[in-house]
Amino acid sequence: MPQWTDGLPPAAHARAARQRESGVAGSLLSAPGAAAIASVSLQPVGEVFGSLVVQLGWTGGGCGIWAMSAPGATGFGFPGGARGPFSGWTSPVLTTGGRGGRNAGFGAYVHAFAHAWHGAHDRMVAEAAMLAADGVVGVRITRRRLDGQIWEFTAVGTAVRTLDASISPRAAAPGTVRSSGAAGPWTAGFSAEHVTALLQSGFVPRGMALGLSVSTKHEDPLLRQQRSTWTGNTEIDGLTHLLEAARDDARLQLTRRATVLGASDLVVTDSSVGEFETSCGDEADLHAEALFVGTGIAKGPMHAFRGRSADAAARSDVLSVIPLTDPGVRSATRHL
Repeated sequence: MPQWTDGLPPAAHARAARQRESGVAGSLLSAPGAAAIASVSLQPVGEVFGSLVVQLGWTGGGCGIWAMSAPGATGFGFPGGARGPFSGWTSPVLTTGGRGGRNAGFGAYVHAFAHAWHGAHDRMVAEAAMLAADGVVGVRITRRRLDGQIWEFTAVGTAVRTLDASISPRAAAPGTVRSSGAAGPWTAGFSAEHVTALLQSGFVPRGMALGLSVSTKHEDPLLRQQRSTWTGNTEIDGLTHLLEAARDDARLQLTRRATVLGASDLVVTDSSVGEFETSCGDEADLHAEALFVGTGIAKGPMHAFRGRSADAAARSDVLSVIPLTDPGVRSATRHL
């Protein structure tokens, strides 16, 4: 197998070398995006890419009902919680983050997913560093199934370099780190236009973060009754709390990673929540998976954008809400 250097395969080094030698900076920017970043003295230096293939599955952990008597297991949102494998009137909700009890069966899955996501991201950042970039804009991290439980995670974006040290995000935030904690160029999961607006408002991107959690709840008698077609129009309490637990825990993981990046604020750029079930003899375990992706931002120096008006400078302590309406970027409000 060819030797890797600086965390990248030979193909990545060859790709970066071709871009440097050609004198042509490729980019994935739209024409308005290219014009926007030029207005804040940023220029594209090349397309960057990171990839990682992983075996992605879960090991299971037995029926969720057996976790009811586990140490620390409590009912999520139900008074009294569970009181034993069969005596409790409701089963607990367990999350991979540990709230309400540890969901060990999906812990390996969440760890492998996060490793692949961050791995693709960090390889893209390493390629940007070879181009002497200060950051990467318009980052998209996706996954696709190759075969069975084998998935490829890919990260793509446009590496950019500042032409003016007075507005350099890296100068404003020394020690910028990758999602894994290593030093490197910053990343932003939104468009060049939004990065421009961010800099003009006195903020700088610090990097991208992932929050992922899987929650599990055994189908107890109450949940089974409420799911029945004969019940009529009523809230299914167990499913409500199952989804709430997954969202809550995923947001907690997202916030923790953004804190490591040194971010003071977080812009959520993507989210998804799904529900599925697995068999447990004649019964079932219900599961919810919540995923959040965000970009951490922080306040830059007062001179973050040269030529701002006095009125704009006076508003530098006010965080503007930037609508994420780029094609291909889903609004997080769909799932919140």
